[in-house]
Amino acid sequence: MSIGKKVLVVDDSRLTRMIFTKVIATNYPQWNVSQAIDGKSALKAAQTKKFDFISLDHNMPDATGLEILPELQSLQPGAHIGVFTANVQKVLHGRFTALGVTCYKKPLDQQQILAFINEGLAV
Repeated sequence: MSIGKKVLVVDDSRLTRMIFTKVIATNYPQWNVSQAIDGKSALKAAQTKKFDFISLDHNMPDATGLEILPELQSLQPGAHIGVFTANVQKVLHGRFTALGVTCYKKPLDQQQILAFINEGLAV
């Protein structure tokens, strides 16, 4: 059931956070979306609240997605995490895949966001 899910959008781009939030609000109006602008605020949010979905940027000012992913996974073991990045290097995508997360290429669009959500709901 998808009632009342909690989503954390971690991205230093305001536009990306706005797009992600709008897609969730339009398709899942009963869901709650929280936002984090960097790795530090993402980890703080993950320490204080349980999330069902976490959208994670890779390139942020204070940390990379790859650096904070293991701690996010430890703090949020039940969360479905996806990485949304403009970095198209296959090696990087392979590292994320090895850690159990799917990479989605920016620019962000509704189809990618819904694919991420549907992947998590299917688990």
